[in-house]
Amino acid sequence: MPLHCLPLSPVQNGGAMFHLLSQFLQINYKMSTQEFRFEELRGPLVDKFVKSNDNIYKYGLIKVWPSGCTFYPEYRNHAQRIRDLEVRADDVWIVTYPKCGTTWTQEMVWLLMNNLDYEKAGKILLTERSPFIEYSCLSGSEDLFQVGDTVAEVEELKSPRVVKTHLPLELLPKQLWTVKPKVRTTTYCKSLLFSQFSHIQFFLGLVAQQIIYVARGAKDVAVSYFHHHRLWNCYVGTCEDFVDAFIEGYPGYGSLWDHILEFWKIRNEPYVLFNTFEEMKKDLPNVVQRTAKFLNKSLNCQQLQKLCEHLSFDSMKNNPWVNHDDELGKIARSTVNVEERFMRKGQVGNWKSELTPQQAEKIDKWTDEKIKGTGYVLH
Repeated sequence: MPLHCLPLSPVQNGGAMFHLLSQFLQINYKMSTQEFRFEELRGPLVDKFVKSNDNIYKYGLIKVWPSGCTFYPEYRNHAQRIRDLEVRADDVWIVTYPKCGTTWTQEMVWLLMNNLDYEKAGKILLTERSPFIEYSCLSGSEDLFQVGDTVAEVEELKSPRVVKTHLPLELLPKQLWTVKPKVRTTTYCKSLLFSQFSHIQFFLGLVAQQIIYVARGAKDVAVSYFHHHRLWNCYVGTCEDFVDAFIEGYPGYGSLWDHILEFWKIRNEPYVLFNTFEEMKKDLPNVVQRTAKFLNKSLNCQQLQKLCEHLSFDSMKNNPWVNHDDELGKIARSTVNVEERFMRKGQVGNWKSELTPQQAEKIDKWTDEKIKGTGYVLH
């Protein structure tokens, strides 16, 4: 049962709730403080995949523990800094597996957290307003993308910070499980704040961190990530080879389903909002309102309509402040696949025009195996 849905009154349940919260935080804090272990990946499929992405994977791939995800070797030089990052009480962390609606969510959340300041959003790149904390960890990123120290960018950013990451749960900063927030409280939490349990008031402050997670269907992610690799990495392999590598978890960040399901487990906690790309496409106004409520923001009808228009696919695709054209312009043209765009289709079900029936069936079988017994609902 979610911690914020305990049936008894705050006074009756104070001790029990404190115990459950303490137990939950200890589990997550323990995960985030396990000693790092790195292993270089080898094997025919790995070698074939690396050779097909010669620029960004030119130093190979590593397996990272805790989490067991696949990552770039450069991450070893940044892992402890990210884990030890000072998390602020008014931070909002946007966490996704790549190609799940990250940029879309960043722009929505930044505007909600900054009083719908479209003028400022039209003068400063989204990558500066909402930094990608581990961007420096991408192999060869310093010379390929000219991005500098993105961990320092997050450290120096003024509050309230909206931080982007694709890192799995176990590799996030450990203070995400220990910092007292200023914002997020549920109705039940508010009743506790006025109870006699002042220690619970403080403890509830510790767990209500703002994390917005976004998931997306596996087949659409596979296709979008394939094209992303063609754009940024000049991937020269086939779609079939990419699908095989994707299922094995070899592209950066490892297994899609391992990533999603770790956050699915904590989706009902008061400091986590779990959205999906499919929901955003089906009913963007509803997702915007839900996200605003999560952030303790309110929108009137006119504000909601304007924000949804700003967040439409056509608007985002043609908005130079969010579409990453600036980053692509910094890369030598010989390393960029000019036939691709960062914002390509933005559709649900586009995989049907790209995957063969055999490839789709392979991903479906893998998905069924991964989500069995988790209660995860496919959209």
